[in-house]
Order: sequence, then structure tokens, then C-alpha cells
Amino acid sequence: MEAYDYAALNSGGKRKKGTVMASSARDARDLLRARSLIPVELTPSKAKKSEGSAVSNNGRVKHKHLTQATRQLAILIDAATPIEEALKITALQFERSPMKGALLDIRAQVMEGLKLSDALRVQSKIFPELYTAMVASGETSGRLPAVLNRLSDDLEASQKIRRKILGATIYPMVLTVVALAVVTILLIFVVPKVVDQFDSFGQELPPLTRFTIATSDWVQNYGLWAAGLIALLIFAFRQALKQENFRLKWDRFKLGVPVLGKVTRNLNAARFARTMAGLIDSGTPALTSMETARHTLKNAVMRDAVAEACVKVREGSAVSSALRNTKVFPPLVVQMVAGGEASGDMGKMFAKSADYLEDEFESATGVFLSLLEPLIIIFLAGIVLLIIAAIFLPILRLNTLAF
Repeated sequence: MEAYDYAALNSGGKRKKGTVMASSARDARDLLRARSLIPVELTPSKAKKSEGSAVSNNGRVKHKHLTQATRQLAILIDAATPIEEALKITALQFERSPMKGALLDIRAQVMEGLKLSDALRVQSKIFPELYTAMVASGETSGRLPAVLNRLSDDLEASQKIRRKILGATIYPMVLTVVALAVVTILLIFVVPKVVDQFDSFGQELPPLTRFTIATSDWVQNYGLWAAGLIALLIFAFRQALKQENFRLKWDRFKLGVPVLGKVTRNLNAARFARTMAGLIDSGTPALTSMETARHTLKNAVMRDAVAEACVKVREGSAVSSALRNTKVFPPLVVQMVAGGEASGDMGKMFAKSADYLEDEFESATGVFLSLLEPLIIIFLAGIVLLIIAAIFLPILRLNTLAF
């Protein structure tokens, strides 16, 4: 579908302007004539107004706004509210968010005769391919409210996992930065001033003091160079991750790390299972669901494994057997999917396995944070105490000699 801006005359000879969605310019003219409009001008839409509204004011739709809009639409459509009216009511809930303009643009296209899924697909920067695919399957099966409810549940679960990941990474990073800042300040500003006093002692300094002074000199002379080198290495690493071969090797390495590998595998498996549950429950065939859900996997090794599994399923293999042969998915997922195939409710079993893996991640994250916080604080206190000891040892030795 393409967007076309038009100017046309109605039956009363009044000029009207707007945008119409059609597969070609000819189809766009036919669509206008079917509405009793005589096309005068018809040009491809420039930069798509709907996309412009969605990203206006340098705005980016927040994940929580997408979740709220989906939930609101599900409630309204389930209450037999017409789709265009539901879009308008939902849009009015977002006064300062780009979501308002996006929903109003979608409403305009729906009123022109476009299906909701096709109108959402135009807003690809806001509504991902998976989202529009599920809406399309809901429209086809006549279960749009249920699909939207499922989408909002999945978005809320995804948002919860994001908050957990942020909590597990940001706090330790902040503590580490504070620790490095405190140690750097001590080495650059405090130790050099004390060293000037040590020169007048005329005595050999303790090994810890000599080491601290040498470290302080190194930080002052080469600290900026070291920081620049680290920044350069981080930039080079991020660029290398954009290369497919390097990314594949890095993702394979992450899966092999004892603790990190399990967390990575479970998170990706939970995301895949959650997506599969939503697609299958909305009426999408299992193979199509797998081909769509594989794009939600962040780990390249697991993404390629699902692609291989899709080939096996296309050849007639069961979904559980295909996933088992990849040897990258947790056994729990494979076993529950096998049970779902036997009972005829595979979507429900995918959802249960996603719930279990997400709960396991939350428990592991709680334990990790409860152990990491005191460890970082103890480490910081230990470093500071060593520097203080290095400063006071010569003074204590001098006092001992004086007696």
C-alpha cells in the first residue's frame, strides 16, 4: 500500500483535499470515484504525514504510552465502540505525546476505508511488524479485542522485564562510577599533597605508600590517555558488533559464560515464547508465528537456530522437536511446547513457559542485586582504606621512631 495526497471535487463541485491509501495511482483514482469524488490532483504523499506527526517535536513514543494506548483500544473495541471512535477517544488521552498525532492519523486512514492493521503498518516507527501482524490476524479471525488485550499484556510484561534489567545494570554501574571517581580524586588531589610532606622525613617509605605514590603518578601522567584508549576500545567494540560474523561469535561466547549465558538464554527464550503465545492465540499458524517471532530474539545464535527450526517445521517436523534440535532453548520450553502440541493448546503452554522464565529471571536478579550492592560498597571502602593507610603509615612510623 502507498499513500497518495489528492485534491478532488465532490458531487456539489466543492474542492476537497486528503490522503488515500492504495496499491497504485490508478487504484487510488478508482477509490476516489467510488466515493463520488472526481480526482483533480493525485501525487505520492511526501514523507507521509502520519509519520511526521508521530515523530514531530523530536518526539519518540514511549513504551508505556504504546502499552496504555493498546489497553485503551482493547477496552473500547471490546465494548462495541467503532474503531474510528475508539482511536479518537484513545488519542485524546495523550496530550503531549506523539502518540496522539499518530492515532489521529490512523483514524483518518481507517475512515477512508483502510484496515486498522494496514494503517498501523504505515506507522512502522511506532508499531513494530510483530504488533501489526497480530492485529491483522485478529481482524481476520474476528478476535481483535482479545488480540489487543493480549498485546497489552505482553507489552506490560516486556516493560516489567526492561525495568528489571535496568535495575540490575544501572545501579551497579552508578556505584562503580562513584567508586572510580572517589579513588581518582584521592590519587590526583590528596596523595600528591601528602607526598610533599613525606620528602622532608628523610626515611624510607613503607611498600604500600610507595605503591600508592607510584599509582598516583601514573594516573596523573597517563590517566587521560588510558581513559581515551578505553573509550576508543568501547567504540571499536560497538562498531564490530555491527558486523554479522563478529556479532555471532560474541553472542555464542555470551551463551557459554556460566551465569550470564543462562540469563541471556532464558531472557531470549521468554521473549520468543511470549511472542509465540500471542501469535498462536490470535490465530496465526505455528510456522508463520515462528518466522515472525524469531525477529524478537536479540541473540544472533538463537535467532539463526529458530531459522533452522522453521525449515524443519516446514518439512513436517513438530515445533517441539525442531526447537529441541537447536540445543539452545531451555529444556523447560521444549517440554511445555511438546505438552501443548499433545493437548492442542500450544499457545497456552508457550505463555506458561514465558511466565516461568520471567519469574526465574526476577528471582535471580533480586539475589544478584542483594549480593552485588554490599560487595561494591565493601570494595570501595577497602580501596579508600588502603589509600588512607598508605598515607598514615609513614606518619605512624615516624612517631614510633621519635619515641
